[in-house]
Amino acid sequence: MRLNLGERHWLWLIVVAGLVLRVAAVLAFPHVPEGDEQAYLSMASNLVHGQGIVDFMGNRAMYNVGYPLFLLAPIFQVFGENLLLVRLLQVVLGGVSIVLCHAIAREAGAGRLGRLLAAALWASYLPAALYVVYLQKENLLTPLLLAGLWLALLLARRPSYRLAAACGAVFGLIALTGNAGLALLGAAGLALLLTPAGLSQTLRQLALALATLLLVAGPWMWRNAEVLGSPVLNTNGGFNLYLGNNPAATGMYMSIGDTPRGADWAALRKTGEVAASATLRADALNWIASHPTDFATLALRKAAHFWTPPWHQGRDQPSGAEALVRKVWLVQYLVIVLTALASLPWLGLRRPRAGQAGPAGRNLTLLWFALLAYTAVHMVFYVIYRYREPIMPLVCVLAAVALEQFVLRRRERPVIQIASA
Repeated sequence: MRLNLGERHWLWLIVVAGLVLRVAAVLAFPHVPEGDEQAYLSMASNLVHGQGIVDFMGNRAMYNVGYPLFLLAPIFQVFGENLLLVRLLQVVLGGVSIVLCHAIAREAGAGRLGRLLAAALWASYLPAALYVVYLQKENLLTPLLLAGLWLALLLARRPSYRLAAACGAVFGLIALTGNAGLALLGAAGLALLLTPAGLSQTLRQLALALATLLLVAGPWMWRNAEVLGSPVLNTNGGFNLYLGNNPAATGMYMSIGDTPRGADWAALRKTGEVAASATLRADALNWIASHPTDFATLALRKAAHFWTPPWHQGRDQPSGAEALVRKVWLVQYLVIVLTALASLPWLGLRRPRAGQAGPAGRNLTLLWFALLAYTAVHMVFYVIYRYREPIMPLVCVLAAVALEQFVLRRRERPVIQIASA
């Protein structure tokens, strides 16, 4: 990716500003790990101490392995259980995401202004800074999703077996880190199918990408087949499906104790992770089959929850500083999302001829397709607001493209610029 000197300097300034904001969040907001964070910490700690990958509740594959395996465990192995170093590494990953926003904006046809705006919007988005404090998989999933989609867009413009293998490997890491991220496989596959390469080469690239995905995720699935008797990525699929689809479901996360299965959950757990998940999956599917209208209505409610502006309050009475941060977050969110909607007029989807760069409208369409697919996954399960964060960089890219087009129109310049090699 070639940048002129001025653009490179501006990009580095934006990255540094984003890193400073994230470090400030780490220093200013003390946080004691809880819930899922404790599970990830225990998985990494037990692995480092020779007890294998098992969480504090005794589960061996309830949670995705990617975050504790690739981020927590290496730090624990070398430096001990130093949570400050973990958070600083998450700050670095935040910087990587800022650069990837710039790169994706470039593939989406943005000019210099749009590319820098995409990076700046994500660098300054407050939740992106605050979430580095939390020991959650989203800190790793976000740059992985961006990298996978960027590689797919590159493939759509420049067929390459090397890029296909890299894209498959990244999606293998996504499979291990957060299953919901596999929703972007559709957008990635569509991008590859629209490449200017011939059909035979395209199919070979698809096969190579899938092979490298399985090569990365396969060993973990093999381990689970040996340990649990089933080659799964994790054992929470049925659990999560049931939480989002039962007679008491609201669309948001709920405790298993608040569902009809709450009374016998302890006994069900004793049947094993795989069996318990299968039972809950069957319960959820039975409820869906017998209540199709309720399921459809609930799915739409989940989509609304997923994109609901952050005007909710925290669990405790917020301090003055927290209240101010929440107000700024709300304003940022509304501006970014509403501006992203203005990118819709430039959508388009067609296959370019050999030797030509893909049109900007096509890649914008692929970004919107990725957004819709990621939303659709959560319409099937349930919503926690932080689940939205890994996809918000794409919203920032779309908002940046729309803002640039507004500026260009005001200057009476061409409206769409084609990404160049």
